[in-house]
Amino acid sequence: MLVLILLILVAWLSIQTTPVQNWLVRQVTHSLSKSLGTEVSVKHVDFTLFNKMLLEGTLVKDLNKDTLLYAGTVKVNINDWFFLKDNISLSYIGLEDATINLSRSDSTWNYKFLIDFFASPSPKQKDTSSIDLALKKVEFSNIRFLQKDGWRGEDMFFSIAKFNLEANKIDLRNKLIDVRNINLDQPVFTISNYDGNRPDSLRPKNAAKMEPDSTRLRWNPAGWDMNVTRVTITNGDFKSDRDVDREIYTYFDPSHIDFSHINGKFDNIRLIKDSITAKIDLSTRERSGFELKKLAANMKMHPEGMEFYDLDLRTPNSRLQNFYAMRYDSFDDMQDYVTSVRMEGNFRDAVIHSDD
Repeated sequence: MLVLILLILVAWLSIQTTPVQNWLVRQVTHSLSKSLGTEVSVKHVDFTLFNKMLLEGTLVKDLNKDTLLYAGTVKVNINDWFFLKDNISLSYIGLEDATINLSRSDSTWNYKFLIDFFASPSPKQKDTSSIDLALKKVEFSNIRFLQKDGWRGEDMFFSIAKFNLEANKIDLRNKLIDVRNINLDQPVFTISNYDGNRPDSLRPKNAAKMEPDSTRLRWNPAGWDMNVTRVTITNGDFKSDRDVDREIYTYFDPSHIDFSHINGKFDNIRLIKDSITAKIDLSTRERSGFELKKLAANMKMHPEGMEFYDLDLRTPNSRLQNFYAMRYDSFDDMQDYVTSVRMEGNFRDAVIHSDD
């Protein structure tokens, strides 16, 4: 009996050492790589049993041996001795130097093999009563996300130098998100549209115009309630390109939009039913030379439009105040702003200068 106790104690102590943890992870990733038919690896792990996890050099390749996911560092904090408790509380997530590459040239994404592998052959209703996402803090740095959709003809790229989130409460069961603060440092988002490989016969037909219906939620059918006290953006960029058979205009070109130096804050963001409201204060510059020195307003956004109350819009030589709205049948209409978006304004004490 004493020998058995000693063996258990030695095993217990060994599994808490970094070399043994790394050996165990190598066995798991080797088996997973063999089953998936591609490379899955983790350079280094460190588990502080039983509440912290550190992964370094996590790599997953797709079936073409191209990088699907790479994460330099992943850090997670869980409640102590979580496996002995009724509730699992995930309180902290940290991610550094991460790259995600999604792509397809036909109807199949490069990550589909992962979905197929982990999909259960006989799905069962999951019991989430023991899962308590008590997330309080998220810290991301140097993150890159690329989605190349050659099938539809749309590429999207997102990167961010730093992303910090501090939450008051995240309750998945009751569909409640209450966040105190979000900081985005140097976020970059670009979207490019072009002719994809999908034949016309498989393209979705234009849907009939949807009439406004306050009883049917289009954006938030699950009925989530979200509150964010403040979002701060520092030195952001937004770019939208459409493949058109002409040169780029030297003035503002709706097919080649390029905003840089986006700075500002969103206060008291609320998602209630299908409406998003916030108090905004932004500034930015566009490739054409247009400069937005200030855009302050109480904003309301819903499936049929964007409305700006108590508007204060300033450029170097012009100023618009009071109210402005953009109406559309679908948010996708914003891609054809000139012909598909209906503008409505009620301005007072307006100053408009030809230099702007």
